[in-house]
Amino acid sequence: MEKKNLVFITPDLKSGGSERFASRLTKLFSPKYNIYYIVFDDDDISYEIDAELINLNIPASHNFVKKVFNLYRRSRKINKICRQKKVSTVFAFTPGANRAIRFANLKCRMIGACRGAQDLIDNTSEYHGIIAAGGEILFNAKEMEAFFVEKYPKDADKCHTIENLLDCNHIEEMSKEPLSKEEQNFFDTHKVVSTVGILSEHKGHWDLFKSFELLKEKVPDAGLVLVGHRGKFEKDIIDMAKRNKYADDILLAGYQSNPFKYVAKSDVYAMSSISEGFPNALIEAMVCKTAVVTTACATGPAEIMYNEYRKLDIKDWVKADNGIITPVFDGVPDFDYNNKAKVHEIYADALAAMLSDKAMQSDYAEKGYKRAWLNDESVISDEYFKLLEQ
Repeated sequence: MEKKNLVFITPDLKSGGSERFASRLTKLFSPKYNIYYIVFDDDDISYEIDAELINLNIPASHNFVKKVFNLYRRSRKINKICRQKKVSTVFAFTPGANRAIRFANLKCRMIGACRGAQDLIDNTSEYHGIIAAGGEILFNAKEMEAFFVEKYPKDADKCHTIENLLDCNHIEEMSKEPLSKEEQNFFDTHKVVSTVGILSEHKGHWDLFKSFELLKEKVPDAGLVLVGHRGKFEKDIIDMAKRNKYADDILLAGYQSNPFKYVAKSDVYAMSSISEGFPNALIEAMVCKTAVVTTACATGPAEIMYNEYRKLDIKDWVKADNGIITPVFDGVPDFDYNNKAKVHEIYADALAAMLSDKAMQSDYAEKGYKRAWLNDESVISDEYFKLLEQ
């Protein structure tokens, strides 16, 4: 039987959770489908894909008039490619790609992927617009679908939720890679809290740094490892880390193709996000058998930290089924260490509790590991194939 043709679209493949996830889906689908991967700009590719790459060569612009013209050009080119390749289904990831398919007048099936809570809040009407144009929406967290359907109840039958899939065996194998001698010395001399993510506004790194100063008063040998680069606040976040009262106890690892080797050797994984979609880094830390502490951000923790999805109303740090949850930070970028609030104390207390209790660490490491394997591709991949065959 002749293979169907699929198209994936992201603005680029430089970095980002959506881009990384889209690249993983190409590998999942490639044995059964012919896949084309459209980008607007192919500069600096970070992720491998199992697909034919098509570069529209229409990079982003900050000029409003040019933005509108670029949207028009991208939509026309996408339409032409889909007709020429006789595409059956188009998957779009990130707001820019979703906007392009909305106006592309496609005759094939189109699925816009909404993968971030803040993206959904900012662009709710645009996702409704995709459905109005004949498309569907794929969410990666139940909380996001519930938020959307509450606003547009008539769109419910065009909405799908499938959590992210992982290659747990691959993550475990990568986690065994040794650190450099200098890095290993840092881990040997500290109780390590690690975090992984782009240095952008929704990750809340400034709040983590403030909490770390308070943590050091409770756990003097605590150390913090930050893996990540790029993002709107990269310069500010790196500068803030260097200004920390305990800067010598912070290891800035930068971009790493293998973050798991750091996470697996840490005592605790910390997620300080203000918003997420389905946070890959959090559940990947669980695959690494590292106990986790996370904010109750929208969205993801409500489904990952508990064995059954529930709405969260967190006022203090609490022991959940699979780790510790704390109240979410206020989300206001603030790089002044003098501005600490009660929520920073709560987060520091949660980290201190986990770092100081080896039995709790071990218990949550095992529980988190079992939860993470529910997202292994061997378990969840059928849901994606069922979606394609609907």
